[in-house]
Amino acid sequence: MTREAASPLLTPGYWCERYVYRSVHADRLASWTALATHSPVRAVRLMGADARRVAAGLPEGERQRVLGMLGGPGPIGAMAALQRSEPCGLALDCAGAWVEWSARPVLFLSLVDGAPGTPGPRRAGEPTGFGAPLAPGEDFP
Repeated sequence: MTREAASPLLTPGYWCERYVYRSVHADRLASWTALATHSPVRAVRLMGADARRVAAGLPEGERQRVLGMLGGPGPIGAMAALQRSEPCGLALDCAGAWVEWSARPVLFLSLVDGAPGTPGPRRAGEPTGFGAPLAPGEDFP
């Protein structure tokens, strides 16, 4: 079923994911998280904001390199791809860890009141978006 032919029970939206691998050559995930939103603009903004949070935990030279890769026309092209019902993504080598973000158009089944991407119940102070910043730990490269 195409996005345009959605029934009243289906709502167009965007599914966003973040995959983190311990290195460029790793074949196992270190972490994964996902979120849903109703807007292609919000999907791209959330990916960019999360990439900036990841970069904030890096040493100065590495942070500047990653932030430099986030500039330019990339966000506009990503939003345009989502508007054309095409997926988009971003992949960065962050101090040895490989981080991939992706967003793709989907149809959500309406099970409860509220638009896709509307936050569900959560504890006070719990972060929204992709979650906590990625910072190297003891066993993280």
